[in-house]
Amino acid sequence: MQNKEESKMSLPLRQELPLAETWDLSLLYKDQAAYEVAVEDLKKQVTEFEANYAGTLDQTQQLEKALADYEAIQVAISWVSHYGSLAYETDKLDAQNEANAVGLDQLFELVGAKLAFLAPELSALDEAYLREFSQSDKGKRYAGYLNEVLRLKPSVLSKEVEELLSSFQSSLYNQYSLYGTLKFQDLTFDDFQVAGKTYPNSFVKFEGDYEGASDYELRHASWKSFHDGLARYQHTAAANYLNYVQTSKKEAKLRGFDSIIDYELFKQDVSREAYNRQIDVIMSEFAPVMRRYARLLAAEQGLDKVSLADIKMPFSKEPAETISIEASRAMVEDTFKVLGPDYQEIVRRAFDERWIDYPMNQTKSTGGFCATVANGPSYILLNWTGLLSEVLVLAHELGHAGHFQLTNQHVSPITPEASLYFIEAPSTANEVIMCQYLLSQPLEAAQKRTLIAEFIARTYFHNMVTHLLEAHFQRKVLEAVDRDDFLNTDSLNQFFLETLKEFWGDALEINPGAELTWMRQPHYFMALYPYTYSAGLTIGTAVGQKIAAGDQTTIDKWLEVLKAGGTMGPLALAEHAGVSMADAGALRSAIGYVDHLLDQIEALA
Repeated sequence: MQNKEESKMSLPLRQELPLAETWDLSLLYKDQAAYEVAVEDLKKQVTEFEANYAGTLDQTQQLEKALADYEAIQVAISWVSHYGSLAYETDKLDAQNEANAVGLDQLFELVGAKLAFLAPELSALDEAYLREFSQSDKGKRYAGYLNEVLRLKPSVLSKEVEELLSSFQSSLYNQYSLYGTLKFQDLTFDDFQVAGKTYPNSFVKFEGDYEGASDYELRHASWKSFHDGLARYQHTAAANYLNYVQTSKKEAKLRGFDSIIDYELFKQDVSREAYNRQIDVIMSEFAPVMRRYARLLAAEQGLDKVSLADIKMPFSKEPAETISIEASRAMVEDTFKVLGPDYQEIVRRAFDERWIDYPMNQTKSTGGFCATVANGPSYILLNWTGLLSEVLVLAHELGHAGHFQLTNQHVSPITPEASLYFIEAPSTANEVIMCQYLLSQPLEAAQKRTLIAEFIARTYFHNMVTHLLEAHFQRKVLEAVDRDDFLNTDSLNQFFLETLKEFWGDALEINPGAELTWMRQPHYFMALYPYTYSAGLTIGTAVGQKIAAGDQTTIDKWLEVLKAGGTMGPLALAEHAGVSMADAGALRSAIGYVDHLLDQIEALA
């Protein structure tokens, strides 16, 4: 087995990348010294905050001052936490990056302990007093925050217990960090050979290049190498994840909930019925649509049947279209003109101010994300392959940027974010808008057919298959924990294998190693995040089609929703944009939309 350094030889080191293609963290602090000053200032801020306001919030003047100071603290926390963590996301070989990221755990235990009095003391105040204050001229800015305090009141513990939990937070919930260490620093994969050529393997190479390759032998050889590597660490990964869910169960019980699921849905302001409906309807009604896609893919490629190792191969046998970073910018800017000048300005700044980190490099986190700094940039991490489909990823992450930039411009920094249930709607709506833009260009039938297939494979497969299978698996695990069942590595593997078989039926072959797919994603350490991708895309499908068609009423309502943040509940946000999530109607419409896309693929053949 090769060592870690050899396995990543095909990727450049961070310092070898073109600076213009990387994000600019100096927009936050000019250098490490300035960051360290900010860390010390934050410690001072939270210490003074506790000394000044603990026990005094029943006085209106003190409450107003406390919330104003709390705003400033939350902005400082956002700047410090993003600067301290984002460099590590792109380069885990740099000792300073690692020291900053690790130091955040200790810092936020202190910060959390100093701020822990706020929620219990506010919750203990008379509700009428808080509502009256939030409706006053001086208090209305904080109405969203105070309404959330009152909503969460049943789960808030005493000041002493909240302070204790905060002081142990990074120790109790260090599993996400450990997962990252395992994934990016410990896991190694054997080289593999195809047609006499030796290939190195890694998370980034497998997920970015090999599993979507057009070469059958390359896909299957890389699959075996990758999953053999996962298998060597499956017990460590399982122990880490099961530790996380057991810790979560203890906290849920401490806060008055018999079920982890119920506690996490309470925080999202979503019913158990809505959660189950999202998973169950997709498993029963979207699965047949994707089985149809798998069969069309097999026929297109001249295969009797595709396997999981093949399902991400290109639909067309023609070489995949590529695009430059510069051309993708022009395309994105043209597409999102429909959302008006304020949105256009956010997109322009993202490019001009270097919010976006494009290239792959050694130890860079896989996939993509957007991290918005309060009153600051929205940093976007990509692993740019140069394929045309990357434009959809860029549009997705810019959807998050546009959402949070508009929210930050219009509500207080202490207003809660929109519920996780809604959080993927702005990003997935952008994917739909982007695809409709691409389809509106002068295209030959074969090009249009390929583009539609790529849209399904990228947008709907990613959000309604990959993440939905995660959600179905996650529900199995959490229900077992709620029943106090014994769980181990074999249990997790069996749960995921059952999920795969239920979704795909006999439409594709399930390769050995597929049961380890749960090891590939960090979403299980982010509460009930996986199912929200499909909820967001359900909303995004409806809204995106109307915006792409130039429906000005929908555009205006959508911009209002993006500005609202957490001042509205998730179903209310969707409703304001014209999408009812009270039943399965919108979800079934989204499923029907994909089925219609498959009709178009067949008709264009």
